[in-house]
Amino acid sequence: MSSSPLANLISGLDKLRGVMLDGARDGLEAGSGPIEDAMRRDSAHGDVTGATHAAYVVFVVGRGESGADAMQQSISAVERLNPGHVATSSVHVESELGVIYTVATDYQPDLETNNAGEKAVLGPTLARTARDLTAAAAAGSRKALNG
Repeated sequence: MSSSPLANLISGLDKLRGVMLDGARDGLEAGSGPIEDAMRRDSAHGDVTGATHAAYVVFVVGRGESGADAMQQSISAVERLNPGHVATSSVHVESELGVIYTVATDYQPDLETNNAGEKAVLGPTLARTARDLTAAAAAGSRKALNG
């Protein structure tokens, strides 16, 4: 039995959507590395032990990516350089694709908020890089579609 034209259209659109999202994921992954590197070099705070700078991570979630390896790297850096100051939490991402900017230290909330955020890194980095990361996702989708 052959499929209806509508069923074929829906199937084709579903495939197109998957290609676009996979391409966006690839673009986000490519764009995340330089952001993570910049956060690790940011001098907004003194970072007495080196744990915070070593533990900043930016990772993609969704489309088969959980970010588990990146979080484990962040946790390991904090455990190694500032034992007893690891903090983690779970998040549920409601969308199919996203990017997490984080660090596994228990004092990051203070760095981000005390004294009007004078030592903040995560918030300012997100504000500064969101547009470029969105462009990287779009470029990834275009590349995937042009195959």
